[in-house]
Amino acid sequence: MKILKIAAALAVAGLLAALGMVYSGAYPIGADVPHTRAVFWALETLRERSIAQRTQDIEVPNLDSSDLLLAGGPDYNEMCAGCHLKPGKTSSEISKGLYPAPPNLAIAPSEDGDAKASAARQFWIIKHGIKASGMAAWGPTHDDARIWAMVAFLQKLPTLTPAQYQILTARSGSEMDHDDMDEDAAPASDAHDGHDEHAPMDMPGMAHAAETPGARSAQDAVNAFTTALKTGDAAGAALWLAPDVVIYEGGEVERSRSEYQAHHLAADIAFMKTSEIQILKRDGGESGDTAWVNTETRVRGKSSKGRDIDLLSTETALLRRTAQGWRIVHLHWSSSDYPPGS
Repeated sequence: MKILKIAAALAVAGLLAALGMVYSGAYPIGADVPHTRAVFWALETLRERSIAQRTQDIEVPNLDSSDLLLAGGPDYNEMCAGCHLKPGKTSSEISKGLYPAPPNLAIAPSEDGDAKASAARQFWIIKHGIKASGMAAWGPTHDDARIWAMVAFLQKLPTLTPAQYQILTARSGSEMDHDDMDEDAAPASDAHDGHDEHAPMDMPGMAHAAETPGARSAQDAVNAFTTALKTGDAAGAALWLAPDVVIYEGGEVERSRSEYQAHHLAADIAFMKTSEIQILKRDGGESGDTAWVNTETRVRGKSSKGRDIDLLSTETALLRRTAQGWRIVHLHWSSSDYPPGS
């Protein structure tokens, strides 16, 4: 009985001490002062156990759809990248000032875990947020389908290069913000005499494996599109573009195949016919029904004003697998003067 009385007294004393600390205001609450080890452990443990308890019954849908990836990328870029970063970034003004520090989601976790459990955890956190952490609850403004699209993008994010990230996160609708444009994109040749308006890709002698709608790979589809431009086949070039294709070139954007056909297609064909295109580097990859092909080229020829040009150009192409084969859904062309002596 004496031991119980002592334990109760100690508990009361501990409670009073804790209340005294709370009401005194002595504990540093600023985000620039870390928690004590005990407080940090208690909060981290509470958070992880609470999330685990609430995610165990979440049904994770199939997240391999290219449509989910394309839908989730722009939302992540606008809502999350400021804190959770993007490929090629290690910090931001916001992430430097937050405590606890938000995880860099563009980096793969150090330990491989259960993919479904990870997806369920991400879904719950995005939907409900986390108290006193800076993590907002997006559930009141975003339905479950839209949140799952962000989760699908998060699953692929650590594998993306900065160029792939840019093309996957560009907003394709009319609500796209100007900041989604590549700040290094070359302006149109008519607006700036220092660069030409795009950087198409091809290399003399390269085998173009697919000349029909059933391209065997994403690179085949890109090659076939380029060949059509090079040979002046406008209808053939359009065949490889999805109806909702988004094309960035010369600081401008065209948001459909028909818009491209009515504007830059003829100029691109004219430019390709008179230019020498040399591929310097190419890479790409596939994820489910989505693929990307990135190409660096040297372009020599004449601008629309007749000026001799020698450009270092970059093309990023995003493709979607359809019933007819691979089709281009996003293109980004940018260029700069080719480095002297290279």
